[in-house]
Amino acid sequence: MPRTITYEELVAAVENSTFIKNGVKESAEGIKYDFRMGSRVLKASMRGAVDIDDLSPMQKNEMVVEPGEVVFVLTEEDLELPSTIMAQLVPKRKLSHEGIIVLGGFCIDPLYCGKLLVGLYNFSSTPFALKPRRKLIAAVFYELQGNEIGTVQKPEVAVHDFPDDLEKFITSYQPIDLKGLRETITSLGTQIQEIKEEIVTDKQWKRDFQSSLDQQSDRIDKILKGLEEENKARTGNEKTLNEQIGALKVTHGQVTTQYGTNFVLLVAVATFIGTVVLSIGIAVFTVWLTNKSSEPQRIQQPSQIPSAPAS
Repeated sequence: MPRTITYEELVAAVENSTFIKNGVKESAEGIKYDFRMGSRVLKASMRGAVDIDDLSPMQKNEMVVEPGEVVFVLTEEDLELPSTIMAQLVPKRKLSHEGIIVLGGFCIDPLYCGKLLVGLYNFSSTPFALKPRRKLIAAVFYELQGNEIGTVQKPEVAVHDFPDDLEKFITSYQPIDLKGLRETITSLGTQIQEIKEEIVTDKQWKRDFQSSLDQQSDRIDKILKGLEEENKARTGNEKTLNEQIGALKVTHGQVTTQYGTNFVLLVAVATFIGTVVLSIGIAVFTVWLTNKSSEPQRIQQPSQIPSAPAS
């Protein structure tokens, strides 16, 4: 099992420049050594590698990792690892707090020589200042034991500057405009929110409409029930009315029959009375005529009586 290189061994390696070159003992912390950012930077806007120490103060202020941009840097220290030592790199937590993601390999094989090449990607919305000699990435060194030591091929070229293919890439590299992307995302978020509100409104409208339909359905059911009850009541009333009308018809027939009988009797009585009255009238008239015809004779009789002699 590999043995972890101790703090004392790290300080000794720095002071003696054994496997850590151009280091400072202040970068040794516990079992880690913090590699520092060098002055060599590969930035797209500079169209190639530049040395920050050679720039003017104004240019130095412009050396930042813009939001959405990747910048490559080299470490201040060099490594010269023996065949018995390997290193494991650990990104500094403080960088992530500043919105920086460290890109690159995190395992350093034995016999590696040269600086560390590190990519810095800014995922935040604020620029990240490139300051040489600030702590960049930590390394834990392990000493291999026994059969762990294998045959390792030493790299042909030591890394002391940026590879040509990386410089070629960076000259045509176009950083992502996070501001524009953020605005686009914000716009999309607004549109999605509006669509969501429309969906919610549509759902609410449908719920309200369904509720209204249910209420109308309940009203219609009540009306139909009322009409059914009214129909039953009317049917019962109609039956009762028909029975009453039938009874009235029977009564009317009886009354009509009785009226006809009474009328016949009345006519008979009237006829009888009329006959009697007429008979009496005729009799009286006959008597009157008889008396009328005999009345002149009674008047002439007194004239035949002789008058008394005058005295």
